[in-house]
This record gives sequence, C-alpha cells and structure tokens, in this order.
Amino acid sequence: MDISLQLSIKFINELIKVVSPELVKHMERTAIVAMELCEYLGLSKEQQKNVYIAALLHDIGELIDIRSREHGDFHSNNELHQRYSYNMLNGLEIFDKTKAILYTRRPGYEDNYRLEKAILSFCDRFEYDLRLYPENLATCSEDICNGFAQRYADFPVEFYDFLKVISQREYFWFRLQTDNIPRVVKVISPIKVIHLDIDDFQQICTLIARIVDTHSGFTAAHSMTVGLVARELAYYSGMTSHDQQRIEIAGYLHDIGKLYVPIRLLEKKSALSRKEYSMLKEHSYKTAEILSVVAELGDIAAWAANHHERLDGSGYPYHLNRIYLDIPSRIVAVADFFTALTEVRPYRGPLSIQDALDIMDKAVEDGSIDGEIVALLHQHKDAFYSIVNQAREGGRALVRDVASIP
Repeated sequence: MDISLQLSIKFINELIKVVSPELVKHMERTAIVAMELCEYLGLSKEQQKNVYIAALLHDIGELIDIRSREHGDFHSNNELHQRYSYNMLNGLEIFDKTKAILYTRRPGYEDNYRLEKAILSFCDRFEYDLRLYPENLATCSEDICNGFAQRYADFPVEFYDFLKVISQREYFWFRLQTDNIPRVVKVISPIKVIHLDIDDFQQICTLIARIVDTHSGFTAAHSMTVGLVARELAYYSGMTSHDQQRIEIAGYLHDIGKLYVPIRLLEKKSALSRKEYSMLKEHSYKTAEILSVVAELGDIAAWAANHHERLDGSGYPYHLNRIYLDIPSRIVAVADFFTALTEVRPYRGPLSIQDALDIMDKAVEDGSIDGEIVALLHQHKDAFYSIVNQAREGGRALVRDVASIP
C-alpha cells in the first residue's frame, strides 16, 4: 500500500466535516495562517511540516463532546479539549510531534517545540477572532491585525511584525474567505510528497476509528475492537501477517458511515421504527461510498462495507450472498456482530461472552454467518474476551484519563 500523508489528513478532516463543518473550517484556516507565519519566520521544512499537521488536527479533541453542544460550537473548554486531543493521538508514533505541539499551546512553553507551540497558539486565536469581522476580510485587514495586537500582547515580537506585513497582502485574506479552503490547504501543503507504508496508514486508521467511536457515548471503542477481533480471527484462520493487518484496517474503517447517522438514533433506548431502522442501515452504504474515493485501499474498502451482508442474502445494503462474500468480508462481519453483542447498548447492558456466542451459533444455524469463523471464537474465547475488555478500557481512557496527562 502506498498512500500520501496529504490525502490521509484530508480524509480525516472530510470525516470530521460530517460532524462539524465549522470545526474543520477553523482548523484549515488555522493551517493557512500558520504556513504564512512559518514562511515569514523562515522555519525549516521539517518545522513547517510539523506545524501544518498540528494545525489541521489541533482541535480533534472537540469531537468527544461537541455533539452535546448546540450548532456544533467549539472552544467551550480550551484546556480540556487540548487534553482530549492529546488522548486521541496518544500511542500513534506518526503523530508524536503533532501531539507534542498541540498540547498546552502556550507561548514560552519550555521544550523542544516551544516556537511551534507559540505559532499554533497564535494562529488558533487569530483565526478564532476572525469571526468578529465581516466576510470580506481584505477590506478591514488593518483593523483585524491592529485589533488582535491590542487584545493579545504575550506573543513574540516577530509575530506582531508579521501582522503588519500580512495586513497588506490581499491574497492572504482572499485565501481565508474563499469557498474552496481545502484547495488552498492542499496548495500550501508541505507534506505533498510524503507517502505512507501500511504500518503508518494503520495508525491513520486507528485515529479514524477513534474519531468514529467518539460519535456516540455507546460506541466508545467499537471500531477499535472490531479491528482487533478481526485481526485475531484472521490470525487463527491462518492468514499471512500482511492480510491480517489489512483486515484489521477494514475493521477500523467499517463504521465510518455512522457519522451520518443522527445521534438520536444511535442512542435511542426504545425500538427503532421502520423508518428509523432504514436510516440506520444506510451507514454501511455510506461506508462504501466514502471509502470508494480512496483507490489505494483496494479490497479493504469492500471488506469494511460488507460488514452487514449475510451469507444467505438477508443482510444489507446489497443483499450479497455467500457467492460474493470472501473470507475477509465474513471475518469482519463476524467481528462486528460479536463486538456489538458484548458492548453496552442504549437498550441493554453488555452480554457475556457465552451469551454472545449462543446468539451467534443460532445465526450460524440460520445460515447467515460463517460457522467456521464462529468456531474460532469458541476455540479461543478467552483470548477474545481479553481483547474486548482491553479495547473497551482503552476507549474509556480517551475521555477519562485526561487528568493524568502531564
């Protein structure tokens, strides 16, 4: 697999945009301001790359509780969402520098990324303040820069010199107010030529899984768990380590379509109406639709999208049967089914491993899921029990352990 870092970051923000377009607009415009400031200060290509990625992801922690606030607003608790953002990126080596920059974005913070932190803090606040002004920013650029300098006096002096310069650069303001901000973000990108191998891309997909899992309080670790269970099933099925990894990625991505499902349906405690159930079922079609634009995924996209298809054709959305469902698709479907049964749902608590397996055995008898794969759950149920519990605990840690971050 060969996929660009630029495309991967864009893909992440396109998913976030489903939940909060304003949040993505804020992060993208912050990146535009940041790249202009980096260029003005003469930062190295490596520093520019680190700041660019940090700017495009710096407020992802908002997703943990943005759904509970009106109109998708953000910046309700700056310190708390920084901690959430740190947790969302924690353990992902590809984002180590990003995490170091975006957490505690205070000018003068003494560490190896002091300047990068100051730049991100400055640009984050500058973009947020643009909301005080009309859409035609170029007509009041001097007022914007002078007003900001008067309100915030704790940044390096060079930053205020930068404000004087950009106040006269029309293109800068046109970029911030264009209707096609993603195009600008791509044009100014310092990471266009960086490509990822499958190990790096798996980390990208881990972040995507965390984003999807924060969409509802009842899916705190669902995508992550499905990925881990699917990989373990692939291992016990005798697949190569390469295919195990690809199946794990499919598990991480299988529910991205749920970002389009209203929270009220995902968290409804009573039975869904026929219309509501139809709306819920659309999520697997949306998963296929979203993943189809990333040609580099290959078979992974189908494996993820087929998670609600059944061997007897009773699944959805395409009603595929055993003829069209390969082993990886069957593995992801079983992993999703098993994980859902062992999780908390709005209408019930988590089922025990044995109760879950009993239900799955009935589905095997009915001919809807693969009996050989379910047999692997029986044979190694202690291992799968451990995976489910550890993944669930990891999901809770995203929002629970923020106080432990230094």
